[in-house]
Amino acid sequence: MSDSARVPRVEIGPAMSKPVRLAIVGGGMIAESAHLPAALECPAVEVVALVDPVRERIARLARRFGLAPLLAQDVSEVVGRIDAAVVATPNDTHMPIALKCIAGGVSVLIEKPLAACLDDGRAIADAGAAHGVLVAPGYVTRFRPNLRLLKALLDRNYFGRVRRFVHQFGTVGGWAPLSAYNLTRSATGGGVLMVTATHFVDRLIWFWGAPSEVSYWDDSRGGPEANCVARFRYGGDDGFEGEARYSKTFSLAGSFVIETDRGTVLLADTDDAEILFRPHDSHGVVHAVRAVGDQDRIGRLDDGEAADPGERHQPMIGLDEIVVGSG
Repeated sequence: MSDSARVPRVEIGPAMSKPVRLAIVGGGMIAESAHLPAALECPAVEVVALVDPVRERIARLARRFGLAPLLAQDVSEVVGRIDAAVVATPNDTHMPIALKCIAGGVSVLIEKPLAACLDDGRAIADAGAAHGVLVAPGYVTRFRPNLRLLKALLDRNYFGRVRRFVHQFGTVGGWAPLSAYNLTRSATGGGVLMVTATHFVDRLIWFWGAPSEVSYWDDSRGGPEANCVARFRYGGDDGFEGEARYSKTFSLAGSFVIETDRGTVLLADTDDAEILFRPHDSHGVVHAVRAVGDQDRIGRLDDGEAADPGERHQPMIGLDEIVVGSG
């Protein structure tokens, strides 16, 4: 994010007499380009600490953003002085950092993926539940208005019965962390699956729950995969199936296509894309589906039919959804 790029100022929840004391853990690119600028735009938050084992990284961030926070090389140095933390570090470090925060009663937002392996994810979820501490993975695309609307419409079968879906997203190259941890499978837990596809897997579980069958292919050969394909099955003979394709070597236009018994739904994978629907009997006409009214709610469709009104400030991400297969 450039210095000129601004994040809209927002307030979350009821007015508080004191701001949330926040630590940003990790002084890399995602902290600099996203988490720190967003925190500084939120009046309910005060960034009181920056944490990174390389002290010069966080010292530079403090200078760049005009801050005078506590600078620490381990999160244990600031637990007791903070209310919440954003963990934006290599994937294999998420679990030990999160557990230190949780044990100290510190709420945690953890960059996706939640952890580099299932056991670490389970440990985080169990600790959060045991200590009664708020813990959430950073699956931020769930908060896109277009995806919230799509979820509400799918829940009420607005487009008809789902028969098949396809999702794809691909870029040549891409994110290059300062520490280059993404080049080591043990540090990331994977490649494009963990970096890119994880967002869609989260949406998939949010929309329809865990699939009944999954088949998967990638080109990892022991290292982080650059390309992967997954196929999903929901239900039995009367269920539906889908496919997802992701790449770091080919450009694939980010898009989500859902075929139903009434037509085809298309949503480009961007924040502001419109939901398009082409009914089977439309003779080539495509409809743009929008919510109208209060933008903080999913209100009414342009055709006047009520969509799910929703509620403000309800949690949208639960660790019991993210840590799949923990039963």
